[in-house]
Parts: sequence; C-alpha cells; structure tokens
Amino acid sequence: MTAPDFSLSTLLWANATRHAAREAAVDGTQRLTWAELAARVDNLSQNLLARGIAPGDRVALLLTDGTPFLTVLLACDRIGAIAVLLNWRLAPAEIAWICGDADPALTFANPRFAALLAEAPAGAIISVDEAHDPHGAFETLVTTQQATLPLPALAPERALYMMYTSGTTGRPKGCLQSGRAVATSALSFALHRGFGPDERLLSINPLFHVVGMQQIAAMLACGGCSVFAGRDDDSAAVLDLVHRERCTTTSAFPTICFPWQAMNPIRDGHMPLTSYTGGAGMGRPQMYDFIEQEWDARVVGGYGQTEICGFATFIAYPDMLEHPRSIGWTLPHLQMAILDPDGSALPPGEEGEICLRGGSVMLGYWRNPEASEAALGHGWLRTGDLGTMDARGLGYLLGRAKELIKTGGENVYPAEVDAVFAAMPEVADAGSCGVPDRQWGEAVKAFVVLKPGMALTRAEITRRFKGQIAGYKRPRYIEFVESLPRDPIGKLLRRELSARPVTPDQAA
Repeated sequence: MTAPDFSLSTLLWANATRHAAREAAVDGTQRLTWAELAARVDNLSQNLLARGIAPGDRVALLLTDGTPFLTVLLACDRIGAIAVLLNWRLAPAEIAWICGDADPALTFANPRFAALLAEAPAGAIISVDEAHDPHGAFETLVTTQQATLPLPALAPERALYMMYTSGTTGRPKGCLQSGRAVATSALSFALHRGFGPDERLLSINPLFHVVGMQQIAAMLACGGCSVFAGRDDDSAAVLDLVHRERCTTTSAFPTICFPWQAMNPIRDGHMPLTSYTGGAGMGRPQMYDFIEQEWDARVVGGYGQTEICGFATFIAYPDMLEHPRSIGWTLPHLQMAILDPDGSALPPGEEGEICLRGGSVMLGYWRNPEASEAALGHGWLRTGDLGTMDARGLGYLLGRAKELIKTGGENVYPAEVDAVFAAMPEVADAGSCGVPDRQWGEAVKAFVVLKPGMALTRAEITRRFKGQIAGYKRPRYIEFVESLPRDPIGKLLRRELSARPVTPDQAA
C-alpha cells in the first residue's frame, strides 16, 4: 500500500512496513501495532468511500482522544476528506454554529457528547464507543473489509483537517491545514527532538487542539507510540500511566504536572519521562526546575499557533534560564521575522509583529477570504503576537497585540507583569490584563491565586513590584481568586479576565 503524496498517510504506511509489529497506539485496553492500525485505516477508508464520502467532503470528529480519533483522521487523509475537529468543551450552540459553517457529511461522535449535537447539522452520525465494543458501529467499520474501491486522485496541497480557532475576535474561524504541512511539521518536530521508534508519548493534550495533534503526528514521523490518557483520568491516574507504559515524552499542561510533585513521581528510583515540552517566553520556571532536577528530564520550551501546525520555535532549558523571555529559534522548515504594519522587516531589537513562513503555514480560513488575506497577504503568516528578534535570530515574545495594555500613552505587555508574580513564592498562579480607566485610558489589573496556607496583601504586592518594573506597569487593581481561566493547554484566557468587573476594594 502506498500513499499518493507526502502526508500523514505516507508516514503511516512507512511505519506499517518498517515497524509492523511495534506498538503504534495504546488506548485503555486496546493496543495496536503499526500493521494493525494501517489495516483499520484501510478498512475505514473503504467504508467511507462506499458511503459516498468524496475528496473535500467534511467529516466531523466529536471524540475523546484515542485510537478511534487517530484512525478516523488517517482515513480522512487517505481519501481526501477534511476532518473537522470539534471541541467537546464547547456549548451546544457553539457546536451547532461550527457544524453549520463546516457542513459535515458525516460525524463520528462519542455517546457522552450526544447532547452537544442536539442542535447541530452534523450529517449522518456514527457512534464511537470508548470501550471498543467489538460489536459496536465503529469497530465494525474498522474491522470489516469491503470490496476494494479505487482511491481518488488527490491534490498534493489538499486540506487534511479543519481546526476552529477560539474566536477571540468574533466567530471562530476554521483553520485549514494540508496533510503535507502537518507531516512537514511532524518530521521537523521529531528531528529537532531526536525522537526515534523507541519514543513513547504520553498524549494528554486534546487532539482537537494543535499541540495534541502535533504530538501524535510526531509519533507518526518517528515510528514511536502514542499512549492516550483517559478522558476521566485524574493526575494520579495519569502518573500511574506514565510509569506503567514507560512513557518517555509529553507536553502536559500545568494542572496535570503540579500535583505530581506530591505523588512520588519517581518510583523505584526511576522516572521514565526523559523530555517535556512546555511554553516559552511566559514559562513557569519553578515547574521546569522540578522536572529538570527531580526527574532528570530535558525541558524544551516552545512557541506556536494553530495556523502553523503547533510549535514553530524551540528553546532548550539552559537557554531559557539565560534568556527568560525568549521563545527560541524556529524549527528547520520555518523562517521568522519581525514586521511592521506595512509588512517591512524591522532590524534586531525593534518591536513589531512576529511573522512566520515555511512548510507548515495554513492554507487559509474556511470560506473566509478576508481573514485569510489579512493573515497571509504579505507572504508571511501574521501571528498577531508582538515581539522582537536579536541578531542571532533568537525571538522574544512580548504578548498578543490585542492584549497590549495602553495606559497614559505607554505600552504594557501583560507578560511583564505576570513575570514579577511568578517570582513570588506565595503565588500559585497570576495573570494581568487591561481594564478601563478614566484618567489613563486603561489600567493594569492583576488576578492572583495564592498557594494553600499563604497570605499576601495588596500593599505587600505593590511594595515588591517597586524596583522590579516601571511604575506605570504596576497593577492598579488586584483581585484574589481561586483559579484563573485557561484553555486545554494552560494558556491564560485574558479576555475573560478583562470582562470581570472592577470594584473599589480591589485598588492596590
């Protein structure tokens, strides 16, 4: 079996030939070798063709992470259908809007998410049971051989998946990524990280998110194994899974990793994780210290976006310590530049928009030519992030352009404020944003989560900020909260913080 062009299918069939008996995926009680995964993808591809699914048709996935998700994605790639990756954290009305926009012919759905599809034009629905019932609808499709139908001729730059953005500027946009771009990103990622067939990924990030997707694509690139954590697993269960399956790498978000510190993460003198991917530029060095020193694992920070297939840059831990605000250097298949609003490159050290170009840039946004032109019109992907770059090509993230706080004519990047809080031992988490201010236009407000048993006053926080950061950057309002709103990979949702009311008692 051969794939018609370079895509995830190419990587799958190469592994099925070269590493046929090696494990490709572990999902609860189900363990699949590369040969078994390829056979299931082939069967599902034929069944989809028999149902009339044609190149360019949309096939929606409303699934928990696991082997069914991977199988459907690869079958879509094989026949040229576009996988629409639905976020099961959304509300029914949001799912309905996305389905109305994407117009799927078919939806693979986990029964636990049935209520989310109540209002959605989702096409025909195929139930996918998490327990891998051998008599269930999905298992029948992936294990039943059909009369072989000819595979359609496919364009090399066809879309593989559609991943909807968070919609911070209005309705979410369907970001289209080609199979070639996803495979290019995966190979570059695996090469940079030194991954090989012995790699075992703890897949903990949702596959409807680009970080989770890039991680499993990297396993396809290197012939490693994806070990999927259960949807209902807590931190203790995930740690048990790491040891039981001898997982070697992950990109787990902070809410998973922080509790491990008190759960005997090193067992029998060993922690199998040898590498960890986290954020860069706004990282949490205390967690990274723990991973490097206690686990003896290699921490690598990174920066990226949905529109670039995930991580676009990486920075090693020693460089993170030396350059704490840096996002590192680009992966080999990408270029980075700092551009002004007209699209002209700025010299080293000058602030502008971080822009990227190369083999993993998106095709565009689904049925949205205006947004596609705005993002790609200058020949670069405009990320919407502000930053600088030094003479060695080392990038520095300042923050989202739309999150920039303008107070009294001065610019304040929320990340600068957050970094001061990160150094306070009493603080478990903190985030800042701009709020309306009659005198200055905007003022800085901070939201602070204290560690259990710790106390910290607004006056003490203000005192500690002096000498650390300019006066106009200091929080004028401070609200103590139980937790901060974050997305599935731990990214702070500042827009939700900005929407919260400001009261006089919060004045610093």
